[in-house]
Amino acid sequence: MEEQLLLRLRDAVACRPLDAIFLASNALATFPLCLALVIAAAALWWPRDRREALLWLALGVSTALLDVGLKAGFGRARPHLWHSAVVVDGFSLPSGHALASATFYPLLGRAAAIRWPARARAAYLAAAAMALYIGVGRLYLGVHWPSDVLAGWMLGAAQTLLGMRLVDRLKGDEDAAHRSAERPGGVGAGPRD
Repeated sequence: MEEQLLLRLRDAVACRPLDAIFLASNALATFPLCLALVIAAAALWWPRDRREALLWLALGVSTALLDVGLKAGFGRARPHLWHSAVVVDGFSLPSGHALASATFYPLLGRAAAIRWPARARAAYLAAAAMALYIGVGRLYLGVHWPSDVLAGWMLGAAQTLLGMRLVDRLKGDEDAAHRSAERPGGVGAGPRD
């Protein structure tokens, strides 16, 4: 079934302009790019908000571990249905590009939303569009099965949402503690006369 889906996709839309467009998508979630992005983001966040920096680092490590560990565990072969412009090796499940794109582009969207709150929706929509573009590119290029891409998106989105919720909760708990300490009679308010 997945083989037929890939072949139909290829037959229906393959053309030189799309070849170039989706070949470019391959570069947007490579390990070296993601590693550089994680290091740069963590370094930029560290002086301002260490929780955000740690979120980037934790998700960088978990993404690499999930990708390597699950591919080794499943050992699923990649499709070889046509000659691809991208040379890939290793196993197929999950798609590391889909996993990384569903992890790091939403984190970039979060950074933009923190910086420009009025544009938060646009930032998250752009992040989702990038993840979609990269995942569909893996199918168009013929280097992953549809279920590989879907698994990568689901894993990336799940870990990122959990990480962001945890950081938001920690920030909320800390903000609540600060507000309570600042109120007269709040925690840390000292004895009353």
